[in-house]
Amino acid sequence: MKLETITELERFLNIQEQALGSDSPEVANTLTRLADLYFSKGLLEEAEALYRRALNIKEQSSGLHKIDIESTRQNLEKVLTRKRAPSQSRTPSSHVQWQTDSSTSLDAVPPSMALGWPSAFDQDKDKELEIELASIKHMMGLEHPQVADCLTRIADQYCRNKRYTEMEPVLQEALRIRERALGAEHPLVSSSLKNLARLYYFQKRYELSEPLFKRALSIRQKAYGKNHERYADVEEQYAKLLRKTGRALLAQDLDDHVKQVRSGRR
Repeated sequence: MKLETITELERFLNIQEQALGSDSPEVANTLTRLADLYFSKGLLEEAEALYRRALNIKEQSSGLHKIDIESTRQNLEKVLTRKRAPSQSRTPSSHVQWQTDSSTSLDAVPPSMALGWPSAFDQDKDKELEIELASIKHMMGLEHPQVADCLTRIADQYCRNKRYTEMEPVLQEALRIRERALGAEHPLVSSSLKNLARLYYFQKRYELSEPLFKRALSIRQKAYGKNHERYADVEEQYAKLLRKTGRALLAQDLDDHVKQVRSGRR
């Protein structure tokens, strides 16, 4: 099947996820192709999220060759290098897309947290996601992990349109499903915890955000160890919260560790 546009690949990706599961190596390959397209158009946030998710799947798939994993890693590094360049021209974006593990697009949430006005395209996207969610529930059951994956995509869509107040119950439901279906210590549970923690952080509800970040860190430490990029990803977010709540010295310690982890991956 010849798929050349972002829209075509996104539709194909949805079909693959429903048929093969969200952690299939074939899904990872499609994510990589989609990331390549976004990168070619200068949409760095979207490309980074897709490369990260593809890399996560490939790292957990024992049958894949190391060269394929390294290729995805190199593509991700190209995106990060481009993003670090201050003079780099970028396509305007009001959000940062999900991480590898279906994380929310909250890195650049405006402080006002005001509701946005969705475009016709976004309204169509909302309907598509609602249909997809209903279909997954019908085929897989109300408590299937793919329901949580779809809810996560819905939360991302809400974030794109600054509909932050609608995100909370959706993210809470995704977390609840993953905890029940996968167990409280599963890495995807840590992703849902991080998503909700970041939402609370940007809403300045720090007392709700902090315990979620801590729990996500605990899960990822057990799953990956402290010197893994996925641990550092949450650690970086938690450091921001510490700085906002007057604990700059501790935040600096975490930032230093994040830099060490990432420098070791290059």
